[in-house]
Amino acid sequence: MADSPENVRGHWSRLFPGLQTAPLEFYARVEAAVLNRAIPDTVVERVEYREGGAFSGTRQYLRVRRRREVFDICGAPFGDDFFFSWWFTDVKPAFPSAVTIVIVLGYLVVLSLFIQNVGIVRGPIILLLIVPLLLFVVSHMGKPEADDFILQLPWIGALYERFFHPITYYRIDTSDMFQQAVQKLVMDLIDEVTTANGIRALTELERKPVMKEFFRK
Repeated sequence: MADSPENVRGHWSRLFPGLQTAPLEFYARVEAAVLNRAIPDTVVERVEYREGGAFSGTRQYLRVRRRREVFDICGAPFGDDFFFSWWFTDVKPAFPSAVTIVIVLGYLVVLSLFIQNVGIVRGPIILLLIVPLLLFVVSHMGKPEADDFILQLPWIGALYERFFHPITYYRIDTSDMFQQAVQKLVMDLIDEVTTANGIRALTELERKPVMKEFFRK
């Protein structure tokens, strides 16, 4: 079950009167198109969101993800019509609560070991020197998996993001590349479906999404 969407950066939706198609077939076409166009560092998966509260039904979305940035794509019948939408959002990595508690306890154990073996003053000072050094090394490894793991760590993750994972022109440009590539891919497939069913193509104005922010951490 996916978390509720947060940090929504863009949204587009459209109801097509009289259109009938299969949602899972559309999702499969999107998956195949992402694979064929070789969009870098991209994972495609199915996710489910609750329609309401804890005991409500669920709705399946197709997620196209590039690390923390995701497109959640919906295709669903609505009476005799069909509805398409996508949400472009950030998903912040997070450990389950139980894992977070274990990690915090691990911090305390490491701190106590340093105090016992190095001293109550020198132990914390050495840790304060070692941790930034390790984060610096990780930041230069160029491994997305290592980045995502560090970003989930309590306290250390915030430190890492602040000093070693800043917003840069490169991050903004690659974010825009991913956004525009997936957006065009989805709109091209919607055009194929609607044209095959005798429905006119969307105008440029009808294609424009609602963008809420240019870039967010």
